[in-house]
Amino acid sequence: MDIDYDRYLPVVLESMYPDKTERHAVESRLTSYGRESFQREVSRVRLGILRLAYEEPAKLDAFIQLACTDYRDLLCAAEYPHTSRRWKLRESEPERYKKLSEREEAAYRAWLALFEV
Repeated sequence: MDIDYDRYLPVVLESMYPDKTERHAVESRLTSYGRESFQREVSRVRLGILRLAYEEPAKLDAFIQLACTDYRDLLCAAEYPHTSRRWKLRESEPERYKKLSEREEAAYRAWLALFEV
């Protein structure tokens, strides 16, 4: 996906947490991810955390912990919920895999569209 994660992150954060105090608390918790050199794509992963927390706000800390443990698992859950762990479909059923992949991207973009950037 060609998405400017750096541009979306503050907008989504402010929209999801309009209360300044709550937003700063969440922002502080999000900084748990990105402190280590092996923690890559910081804005993308933090946005992925927010995407999952959008559906399940009570699990915000669990999503942050997942990202800190293995950011790839977090990204699979946030961006590729239909195709992750189904990699064999790419070879065995390429059309089905393509449709699932397109559906994932459309759903992610629809979620981002909620936040008018």
